[in-house]
Amino acid sequence: MADRAIVYFGPRTGFDELVGSRVREGDRTVGYLDAIRSYNAKIRASDLASHEPRISVPDYVDNCVVHADDFGSVLSHVIANFATILEETYEVGTLFVQNPPRRALESLVSAQGEDSVEQISYRYEQVEKGALEAIYDNVCEEVLGQEESKRVLVASLYRLSVMDNGRPSVVLLYGPSGVGKTETARCLSRALGGKLMRIQFSMMQTQEAYEYLFGAEHSKASLARDLLGRESNVVLIDEFDKVSPTLYNMFYQLFDEGRYVDTNYDVDMRGGLFLLTTNFKSERDARRAMGSAMFSRISACVAFSDLSDENKATIATRHYQRVVDRLDGEDRSLIENSGILSWFVAHASRYDNMRTMKNKIEKAIFERLSEPIFNRQATAPSVRRNPLREALREV
Repeated sequence: MADRAIVYFGPRTGFDELVGSRVREGDRTVGYLDAIRSYNAKIRASDLASHEPRISVPDYVDNCVVHADDFGSVLSHVIANFATILEETYEVGTLFVQNPPRRALESLVSAQGEDSVEQISYRYEQVEKGALEAIYDNVCEEVLGQEESKRVLVASLYRLSVMDNGRPSVVLLYGPSGVGKTETARCLSRALGGKLMRIQFSMMQTQEAYEYLFGAEHSKASLARDLLGRESNVVLIDEFDKVSPTLYNMFYQLFDEGRYVDTNYDVDMRGGLFLLTTNFKSERDARRAMGSAMFSRISACVAFSDLSDENKATIATRHYQRVVDRLDGEDRSLIENSGILSWFVAHASRYDNMRTMKNKIEKAIFERLSEPIFNRQATAPSVRRNPLREALREV
């Protein structure tokens, strides 16, 4: 079927780099879906000429590239017959496959022989002791307040860098909403060289969460498939307190051994960092709600508290400036003379949730910029809108 088969486990970016480094200029390269279309065309042609002996000589291609997303576009029987279909369609020089479902990998190994299938895993950035100072400085610069939380987090990373026991580190972040838990996770992910993988169970109904964790159809999103394609070894599970306790058993092996297995995939998460954000008020509340079986798998608990008024004002200024920096000269001048920044700095203390405050800042800015559009239809001063006042309602 293929002179050489390379199976790659990891993100799309790394897979594309691998393929780019191996494919030569002038090679004939086809994608997996092209192969499926060619196979279906041959089947139809064979059916039309079924009264004649079937003589089919597969075309030769230098490379066939199969991306992880391609598997979601085909039916289940195509996955089970992955190697057979390719074998009847092409003679392949090098076959590149990213994150195949278990049945597709088994089909390939059976056809090629285990020794003829090279398996490559993406090397994620690991927490190293020498990088901890830079990580801490970066977190301190980007995340305001929460000094004790930062120290506990860095201590957890120190442990992860030294205690190479194959387990991931699982850190529970608890405290009120909008005080920096998610932003801290993003900051750590950037420091470790990749885009943060974020999972939000609060957006799922129980059945949807069940299928996501256990794996349903290969074409549907699943935790295992998302973990295989992650770009960073930092995984944020947002609002973990919203996960039904009936689903906790799916996390036991993952947090204990760094391995996650569902109906379609087997994922290696050793050396990973899991950050679980929650709105628990205390460590005692977390232990009571989660139960001892789950809570005992937590490596460290980090408390996040309400921010000071000074920190809130600084966050307001930073976010305002990020928005204004994206405006053109005319819009920027209008907003800088609008008084929006001074109002939010003076009244930042009334906000407990920084997401809410940032949304209000954006609303005030863009409604002020849109005011000329609104006022075209105004017939009297009484109907003119005050976008700043409207943006601040329901604070």
